[in-house]
Amino acid sequence: MKKVRTILFALVTTALFLAGCGSPFGKGKEPSLKVYSFSGENDFISVSNGVIILDDEDEICYGGNLKVDPDEFVDIAAYSVTIYLDGNNEQYPLLSNSVVDLSGGTVNAPRDIGKIAGDIIKNDNIDQWNDTLWIEVNTRDLNGEEDTYQLQLEVTEITACPEVPPHVSNG
Repeated sequence: MKKVRTILFALVTTALFLAGCGSPFGKGKEPSLKVYSFSGENDFISVSNGVIILDDEDEICYGGNLKVDPDEFVDIAAYSVTIYLDGNNEQYPLLSNSVVDLSGGTVNAPRDIGKIAGDIIKNDNIDQWNDTLWIEVNTRDLNGEEDTYQLQLEVTEITACPEVPPHVSNG
């Protein structure tokens, strides 16, 4: 199932890139498509396969996969996961989700962080994402003890549509 999801994700990302970069957008204007990947790990949590896609119309954040230290995440009754930009002493959430077990039982930490699309990017300086993109995982166990785990994520620009020079006729 993971292999199918990975292949499907690669196909969708490639299709978005080809569709966004290969065709004119509007009257003579080329679309602006940028794709970023992010990941990171520390002793307690690890994030892989995170993707942010930006174009002229959409902003999409795929949170990727989350792995947690099973010795730290024991008897968890509630958790929240937030991916955010940290700049100017403010946090700008890009994606957040949470789970609470109201029956008195426990929940498993998420493996898939989730996805969001829309007007989510509040930071104009995209070039500085590598220094400002974070994930925070908050947990509460059955005894009511709360823990917070933070991790700075490493961001890599996968691709950007190159500027296409004006068409030169051969005739």
